[in-house]
Amino acid sequence: MPILEALMVAVSGFLVVFIMLVILWGIIVLISKVVNTVEKTTEVAAPVESAEQLPVKTEEVKKPHEIYGGEIALYDVDEKTAACIMAIVSDSSGIPLDHLIFKSIKALD
Repeated sequence: MPILEALMVAVSGFLVVFIMLVILWGIIVLISKVVNTVEKTTEVAAPVESAEQLPVKTEEVKKPHEIYGGEIALYDVDEKTAACIMAIVSDSSGIPLDHLIFKSIKALD
């Protein structure tokens, strides 16, 4: 196959891929606009209740930073090691220690 013919095949391949990407982009934009208009019409149709009309159950409202007063079961682990494990889990997961609840810590042999 001569170089010029191979170059034409490659360019036509790139052109077909580019045209298909443009068509897919157009379809995504079209679907996005349809979904946005459908969401707007459902928001308008839904009745809006004021905050005074909504029932508030005091039992279900939780404090944001309640302190867990439960016990942690330690199996073959001293308290210092357990504290280190809890600190490592908190640091590696990025979750503050007061948001984590440890129920038990067991040493693996």
